[in-house]
Amino acid sequence: MDRRIHTVLTSLCGVSLAVAIFGGPVWASWLAVAFGSVHALEEGWDSLRRKEFDVHILMLLAAAGSIFVGHPTEAAVLLFLFALAGTLEEFAMARTKSAIEGLIKLRPDEAIRIDANGETRVPVGEIVVGDLVRVPAFQGVPLDGEIVEGVTQADESAMTGEARPVDKREGDRLLAGTQNLEGTVTIRVTAASGATMLEKVVALVNDAQENKASGERISQWFGQRYTFFVLGAALLSWGIRLAVGQAPPAALFASLTLLVALSPCALVISTPATTLSALAWAAQRGMLVRGGEFIETLGKIDTVFLDKTGTLTEGKFALTEICVCGPALVGAGVCKDDAGCWHPGEDPSQAARMMLGLAAALEQHSTHPLATAIVKKANEWELPLPNVENVRVVPGKGVEAQWQGSVVRIGQRRFFDDMPSEFEEHVKAFAERGETIAILNSGEQWAALTMADQPKPGVREALDKLRARGIKRIAMLTGDQPATAHAVAAQVGIDEVHAGLLPQDKEKLVADSIAKGQTLAFIGDGVNDAPSLARAHVGIGMGGLGSDIALNAADVVLMDDKVERISDLMALGSATRRTIRANLVFAGVIIGLLTLNSVLWGALVPGRAEMMLPIAVIGHEGSTVIVILNGLRLLAGPRGL
Repeated sequence: MDRRIHTVLTSLCGVSLAVAIFGGPVWASWLAVAFGSVHALEEGWDSLRRKEFDVHILMLLAAAGSIFVGHPTEAAVLLFLFALAGTLEEFAMARTKSAIEGLIKLRPDEAIRIDANGETRVPVGEIVVGDLVRVPAFQGVPLDGEIVEGVTQADESAMTGEARPVDKREGDRLLAGTQNLEGTVTIRVTAASGATMLEKVVALVNDAQENKASGERISQWFGQRYTFFVLGAALLSWGIRLAVGQAPPAALFASLTLLVALSPCALVISTPATTLSALAWAAQRGMLVRGGEFIETLGKIDTVFLDKTGTLTEGKFALTEICVCGPALVGAGVCKDDAGCWHPGEDPSQAARMMLGLAAALEQHSTHPLATAIVKKANEWELPLPNVENVRVVPGKGVEAQWQGSVVRIGQRRFFDDMPSEFEEHVKAFAERGETIAILNSGEQWAALTMADQPKPGVREALDKLRARGIKRIAMLTGDQPATAHAVAAQVGIDEVHAGLLPQDKEKLVADSIAKGQTLAFIGDGVNDAPSLARAHVGIGMGGLGSDIALNAADVVLMDDKVERISDLMALGSATRRTIRANLVFAGVIIGLLTLNSVLWGALVPGRAEMMLPIAVIGHEGSTVIVILNGLRLLAGPRGL
């Protein structure tokens, strides 16, 4: 059935049921049953065609039993809840499908092949290993390859999670799906279509999604056998009663009573009633969970792995310091930390303002992440930008221009051959702290502008809450360089750091931890996180900054990007597990008592056989209502939140 039709039928079932419950006519209950039974009958028929007697058959039997004894409203409640659960499941499946499609869309469909006849634009499927391909500036890389000509910078954040652009020169590798930020380069293809790193990530997501479904087989196994038990018990009761001489109508009445007593309404509703309430509470607070299974699992988590960029940090660079050096400040070319420099929280000196304005003038037309950070800070300080001329990008190095008759340059260390040794010591110190540096030179004036991806507010406190909840292991997994990763880890209070990881490295760490018996949640936001999000017991994606692919592969999406929500989710998971456990025990006890009633009533209360069915119905309905109300308590959230 089309997902939209299913959603409409579920909505109509819910509206009709609400009318019936709040004093509407009897036909409203029957209308709700009609709308709700479409999906149930479809699922039940599919089960029968597969020769499987599972929970869908149980649900139909329970609804049929309720209708038979004259209680269509109860049947409508059961059908509505199961239809709603089916709608959520179909939505989750659609998101998973779009996740895979999103990965493939990262790569261009065509590539510019270079051969003896010149350049030709061809489909990527026609490119073979060893072919030369030209990758223009500001375009996506079509296939994995090694640079044989040109220098540039590449945005690999989608694949590695590293926020800063990566320098690329001859001999370096470019990956399909990454973005070429600067100069045109020529690559020799090392992996044809179907074998690129991007497609391996797709395969990992598919594999992890399939493995995650293995936990559902236990529920299916139990459901099939319980259905056989219910059917067998009712038929056995009917046969025995006929064999001992009981009249056929009385035997059928008693057997139907047993069927109602064993009817799993309370047993089956106990979980969806609870998880739907938990899902609603979470959704109202910007925490979108793909299904009740993940709510329950959150209550068992003992290990948390987090990506760095966009998860623990803001995911964008900010200017953190300006170190200005030159004879005009301290004389003799000696550079030291003096009044000419700027640090966060200080008022900028005239020298710092002048150098930042000059840097912004050079970078104002660039879309480079570091340039954006420089221009943003200049705008915050309301700086007038100098009039620079003949601005020219030097691929792989930086930008240069003419200003007041001399050359000014901004870029990386390799752009400058005449840097004073005293100033270079500062540059090295910044690099050791894991910060990214843009160097600016104008005549004898030098400046180092340091930039870093800042930790999100409240991250350290959020991780402390996780430890207080009993999380035994918290680790950072990132594709960024070790110095940067350890610097951020020290700021947020994480001791275990794994840096320089590719997507499959992250996924392997997750899989290895799961194999050791750890119940693991992974939190991330990038394409490189998608395999790990899918492999983890619970994958938590960041909504605002996260890529569509990571979010579609995740089981939970945090729309406000607040890491502190994770502790709330785990508290919700624990409360959900406790409520479901209590509901199941209560429902099981009631089913047992009602079953004894249906079997022993005739012997214990002779002459009042007509009371068997009403007692079964009252006990059945009463337990169902109690279980639902207990589950609805989670609409208010877990205690203490």
